[in-house]
Amino acid sequence: MVPHVVITWLSTARGGAENSVIELATHLARLVPNVEVVWWRHGGRAAENPGPVHVHEVTDWNGYQQALARATSLPGGQPVVVISNHRTAAADVTIAPNARVIPVVRHVVSQDQTLRVIDPHTGELVERSIGQMAWDVLSAVPVWVGISQASAAALREHAPRARFVSAIPNGVTVPVRIPARSRPNTGKLLVAAVARTVPWKRLDVLVRAVADPRLSTAVMLDIFGEPGSQHQELQDLVGDLGAPVRFMGYVDNLPHRLAGYDALATAALQEGFGRCVIDAAGAGIPSIVPDAGASPELVVDGLTGMVYDPHDPHDLVATLTDAVMYRNELAAMGSAARALAEAWYTPGRCAAQFLNLVMGQQPLPGSLAAAR
Repeated sequence: MVPHVVITWLSTARGGAENSVIELATHLARLVPNVEVVWWRHGGRAAENPGPVHVHEVTDWNGYQQALARATSLPGGQPVVVISNHRTAAADVTIAPNARVIPVVRHVVSQDQTLRVIDPHTGELVERSIGQMAWDVLSAVPVWVGISQASAAALREHAPRARFVSAIPNGVTVPVRIPARSRPNTGKLLVAAVARTVPWKRLDVLVRAVADPRLSTAVMLDIFGEPGSQHQELQDLVGDLGAPVRFMGYVDNLPHRLAGYDALATAALQEGFGRCVIDAAGAGIPSIVPDAGASPELVVDGLTGMVYDPHDPHDLVATLTDAVMYRNELAAMGSAARALAEAWYTPGRCAAQFLNLVMGQQPLPGSLAAAR
C-alpha cells in the first residue's frame, strides 16, 4: 500500500528552504496519490498552494498539533509517513505516534552549533545543540536525511542516536531558458550574494574582500536577502570601508534577477546545500564558493565556478581578482553550471529519492513479517 505523505515545516523567514519544501511537495504529488503539507508560519512567509497538494497553514502550537493529528489520522489503517525537519521532528513523533517520521536536516551541524527546535512538550521554539535535542523521543526515528553529503556526514558524526542517515540533495527548478540578460554597462565585475544578513552567512567576509584596494574599483557586490540580526552591522561596515556593496532586499524569481550578474559569491562555512548556487546556475552564471560545508559539492572548481580556501584571508581576494582578469571565461563556466543543474539538481530526482525512502517505511505484509 502506498503511504499517505505529510510534509511538515516551521517557517521563520523567507528563504531557499521554504522554496525547497514546496517544490518537494509538488513533485512528490506526481508520484503518490496523497500529499499534504502542515506549514507552521512562525514569523516567516505564508505558504504557497502547490496545485494538488493540500496545505494546512497554522500560526501557533495548538493549531499545529491539531492540523498534524488530523493529517496523520486516517481510517482503514493506511500507513502514513511524515517528512519532517529538525525543528519539529520531536514534536511530530509525539503528535503522530502511528506515523513513520523522517526528519530532514538542512544544515551541516557541529557539536556546539545552536539549533532552533520545538520543545515537544510545550511547543516553544528553543535553542539546543544536536546532542541536547529530545533523543529519548527521536530514538524512534528510523531514518534521517541530510540535504547534501556534507550534511549527512555531519549528522552521522554528531547526532547521538541517528540510526541511519541518507543524503538526498535538494532539487531546484531551473528555468526552461536562460533568462534574458540586462545589466548596466559599468565595466565592473558584477557579483551577487544571496543570504539573510545573519552572522553564520559570513557576508562580512565578502564585504571586506570587495573593499580591498585591488578590487574596490573593479567589482560591485549586490546582496539579496531579508534583513537579519547583522544587517545594521553590515551596513556600518560598508560605510566604514567604502565598500562597493548594495543591499537589494528579498526578491522573488531569483534566477531572473541573477541573470544580469557575472558571478555569485558565498562565504558560509556550514551551508547545508546552498540553493542560490543552483539558482545562479539556472541563470547561466557560475559561483565562487568556499571549500567548506556542501559548497564544493555544488561547484566543480574551474569548470562550473571557483572554489577558494576560506581559512586563507587572501584567497577570496585572489579568486575574485582572477574572475576580473578572466571574466570572458565566466560565461562558459555558467553554461557548464547550468548543464550540471539540469542533469542532477532537479526536483523530480529529489522527489524520486524521497519516494524510495517513503516506500521503505511500510510495515512488511503479515506473511513476510511472520517468515522473518
